[in-house]
Amino acid sequence: MELIQSEQNQWLKRCKALQQKKYRQQYGKFVAEGLRFVQEALEHGAVEAVLVDEARQELVPQLSLQETPCYLVKAGLLEKALPTIHSQGIAAIAVQPQWSWKDIASMEQIIIIDGVQDPGNLGTIVRTALASDTQAMLCLSGTVDLYNDKTLRATMGAIFRLPVYQIGNVQEMTDTLHRWGFQLVVSDIRAEQGYHQLQFPVKTALVVSNEANGPQQIHHGDMLVKIPLFQQAESLNVAVATGILLYAIRMGKEAR
Repeated sequence: MELIQSEQNQWLKRCKALQQKKYRQQYGKFVAEGLRFVQEALEHGAVEAVLVDEARQELVPQLSLQETPCYLVKAGLLEKALPTIHSQGIAAIAVQPQWSWKDIASMEQIIIIDGVQDPGNLGTIVRTALASDTQAMLCLSGTVDLYNDKTLRATMGAIFRLPVYQIGNVQEMTDTLHRWGFQLVVSDIRAEQGYHQLQFPVKTALVVSNEANGPQQIHHGDMLVKIPLFQQAESLNVAVATGILLYAIRMGKEAR
């Protein structure tokens, strides 16, 4: 394998550039860090190149590289090019997954993210959505960048398995979902019905938002639902609340 010995190498410069959202959007790529995440990216054929610190060469045999280029990097250089303070010494330039919008028409359980701004929460929601058999995620403007490095770490590789769509026109999205038979169920503490009282629609689009400010663009939907709070708790973390609701929807479907 070729040894990269300069910070001016194209791959290291690309790693640094992809720390910025504008370049991630321009190139349609992002940096996957850590052995498990790189393995997930390779499994899904989404890798342009793999970079391994020369001090961590023992990681290379654990990779299914096939024809994917893999480079050793002079000790210390890779860490400088990555946002993580203590990296695992392995990263990949990965291609952002692309999904067909029309596939949503045949789904039954999806989630809409309306203004969640904490990257860790968004990443956790991606992971939880996948685990609960939610079939897609739609992110409205005002939501934190899906490919933020903190968001990516929290997904634990689920980013390659759960279709995620960036939505520009909310009204067009809503009209299309209604045409496909979905009902929008908005999580809102002001709702009259708790999740344990509501019979969720067969085709449910759950809307979740910033726990402090509530829904930003979808305030009413077709139904409102809440999670009852006890002991004077002000609110639930949005990722925790989302997990409760997604599993409630899933369990309701199984019960039917």
